[in-house]
Amino acid sequence: MAKKTLNLTVEEPIKERAKYIAKKRGISVSKLFEEAILREDEGSGEFEFKPGSAAYRIYHLLPESEKVIEYDYKKLKEEALREKYDL
Repeated sequence: MAKKTLNLTVEEPIKERAKYIAKKRGISVSKLFEEAILREDEGSGEFEFKPGSAAYRIYHLLPESEKVIEYDYKKLKEEALREKYDL
C-alpha cells in the first residue's frame, strides 16, 4: 500500500516524547504512529498478520472457504463445544 503524508499538530512535549520513543525503538515517528493506530485497531476483530510470521504463513495455507474474516468468538466456541460433546 502506498504511503501518504499526514501532518499532525501536537504540543511540543508530545512531539519530543514521540521522537524519543521512536529513536529508542529504532523506528521513525511515522512508524511509531502506524503501530499505535494498529494497536488501537486490534479490538476491531480484524486480524493483520505480520508478513513472514508463523501466523501469516498458517493463515495463507487455509483455503479461502475456511477463512473467517468476521467472527463471534462466543458463537464459535459454543458451536465447537456442541460438536465435540454431541449436544
